[in-house]
Amino acid sequence: MVNIIELAHVVDILDGFARKDVVDSALRSAGLDRKMLSEGTGFVSYAAEAVILESVARAIGDRHLGARVGQAFDYLAYGAYANYVLGAPDLRIALDRGRRALSLTHPGSEIVIRRTDTHVVVGRDSKGMSVVGHRHLDEGALFVISKVVRYFLGADWRPDWFELPDVHSDDKSKLADLLGAPVRTGAQSPYVALRPGDLDTRNPHPLQSRKTITLGDLGALMGVEPIQSIEGAVLQIMRAHLPTSVLSESKVAAHLAIGPRSLQRALRAEGTSYRTIRSMLIEEQAREMLQKSDIPVERIAGMLGYKEPKSFRRAFREWTGSSPKSFRGNRNANT
Repeated sequence: MVNIIELAHVVDILDGFARKDVVDSALRSAGLDRKMLSEGTGFVSYAAEAVILESVARAIGDRHLGARVGQAFDYLAYGAYANYVLGAPDLRIALDRGRRALSLTHPGSEIVIRRTDTHVVVGRDSKGMSVVGHRHLDEGALFVISKVVRYFLGADWRPDWFELPDVHSDDKSKLADLLGAPVRTGAQSPYVALRPGDLDTRNPHPLQSRKTITLGDLGALMGVEPIQSIEGAVLQIMRAHLPTSVLSESKVAAHLAIGPRSLQRALRAEGTSYRTIRSMLIEEQAREMLQKSDIPVERIAGMLGYKEPKSFRRAFREWTGSSPKSFRGNRNANT
């Protein structure tokens, strides 16, 4: 999963590489639009981000678009998360902070730090992601990790090598030129090689703020809650698409890069189901739209997936004990 904060910034960068209509088409192919990104909070799937990058890359003929997006990525776009990481007293603590707080930007992934005989290798493990376009995300991740390291070691720092899962032999030298260091292949995830002594480098320019940001503050500051379950992931994906559309079970599964049956089994193990989650979200959205807007009931019914307004009215009465009209009337009476 990827935070909408990051995806919105990635789309802004893509607008600099491709025409707006090309980027809009890529968003639609992932079931998203610009309004969702500008007004939404929470997360969408890695699969959606990968589809967007792959669609734009094919349209403009750029095999390494992910690397170029990573190169242009502004780490400070993460807001409170960036302040938390870059406010660390040294690089070792910064990487540890990034590892502990990653659930707020990339739930389901983790920062992995492993030692070789001579180096410390830092990477982002996205749990064996194999969706179309994942290589763009892998290549971009190398730049994002490097931006944190360069904040401490200086703009001229280069790792001794980078690691990637798979790179076509013809692309290896091109990537090495883009990244500024040799590329090794066959790794499980994208990694950056540092020398052990680098970890103790003190922060040369700590970010200043009126108060110290703690891990406990981050969720509220970023407007998100960490995802702890498959149910939480489904909720975040579906909320990102509301009220524009109510995703089907198969589309939710596709966003998670799993099959519908796998999704059903995972939700069943957590004591819930897609139907239960869908009903809860529709009720939540219906209440909010009736309370906070003057959209006609018939249109709300259609937006929430009801072909017949009377079916929506019947469901709403079951949820609340009153009709949509009476519910909205009570709102008006209290204002």
